[in-house]
Amino acid sequence: DLLSIFFYYSVRAAKSNQVRLEISATDSCGPIEGGKNMAFHYDISVLELLDILGCQPNPDYQPDPRLPALLNDFLSRAYNSPLFKTADIWTKHPAWTSYEVLEERIEEDREFYEEHLEEDDPLAPFFKLPKEQWSTLVENYLEIGSDYAAGVVEFGIREGDLGQADPVVYMLHEEDAPTGWKQFAPNLTSYLKYVLCAILCGECYHTGQNVLEKAGWTYTACEKPADAPMIPCIFDLAVCCGYDPDTKTVLAILSDAKCKAYQITKEG
Repeated sequence: DLLSIFFYYSVRAAKSNQVRLEISATDSCGPIEGGKNMAFHYDISVLELLDILGCQPNPDYQPDPRLPALLNDFLSRAYNSPLFKTADIWTKHPAWTSYEVLEERIEEDREFYEEHLEEDDPLAPFFKLPKEQWSTLVENYLEIGSDYAAGVVEFGIREGDLGQADPVVYMLHEEDAPTGWKQFAPNLTSYLKYVLCAILCGECYHTGQNVLEKAGWTYTACEKPADAPMIPCIFDLAVCCGYDPDTKTVLAILSDAKCKAYQITKEG
């Protein structure tokens, strides 16, 4: 529900304040002022952006046949990369499904539930049915990540959508019932761009800035270009990224309670 989502972003905002980037974010989302005249290409793919940022495919990554090709290609670049140390995506193969998580929770507390099961307990319907019938209650999700900062949200793709090239990505808050999965991003592409923008903009940690500055990139805070096509995610969260090849500048924007926008330029 909206209360749990509000709680999720409140916790993330609190943690972000503890580890805020030294470059302050802008309070408004207007056009860029001053500096070089940039011509950003917004149709650049997230894989191209990773290549530009130095995240080349890792030969040690073994593609997971369950996953869409886009996700395997992304993970091959994120695998063992320091840029993704605090990211909201698991950079190795997804290890479990939502059904497996439920099954583990039930088995851990089986004795308690057998004696004290209450009808309004969100696990009650699952306890009463065999796993083979859980699909009558909720679909199964392959979990692909969780929020690194607060640890209260998991991200997943419906098992039945894994054959799609660009499936919807959903989220489940720990305060919600197991049936409470809701859309986080309209497709996998949007989720992956959120993951990248969250890293580059320092949504909760300054990992991205630290890693890229050591690699010779320079961060400059800016305002959002008026023509930036923001990608809507859940609640008021929206992201956008682009690239200006003439100045070798990546643009990353993350708009939530505040709008964070940065030009990230490669020196030399």
